[in-house]
Amino acid sequence: MPVCGRVVMYAVDKVNRHDEEPIAPGSEEGEPPLLTKEEAIAEVKRWFERYRIDQNQIFARIGELVVRYGDLIPHLEQETDEGRLLLRAISRGRVVRQQRGFPGLERDQK
Repeated sequence: MPVCGRVVMYAVDKVNRHDEEPIAPGSEEGEPPLLTKEEAIAEVKRWFERYRIDQNQIFARIGELVVRYGDLIPHLEQETDEGRLLLRAISRGRVVRQQRGFPGLERDQK
């Protein structure tokens, strides 16, 4: 499974400071800058091209909710609750990749 599929689960985990003190959700320090809806959709399209992902493959499962890769763009376009969560997760994932210096990131963002 590509790294991008784990982004949602990472985003819903609590964010901690280096001293392990939790950061309050919604605080400026704890929230990465959000991508625009168009940037997030472009990111998902890059995943499809780069990883050749089957759009029926499950992206995330949280309780009864199942989100498949093919659902990502419609959720983002329609700005559903899931789409807003995905936007935050994709934004967070980009920040994490930048911080960790994943190869090819600069090329992917062009």
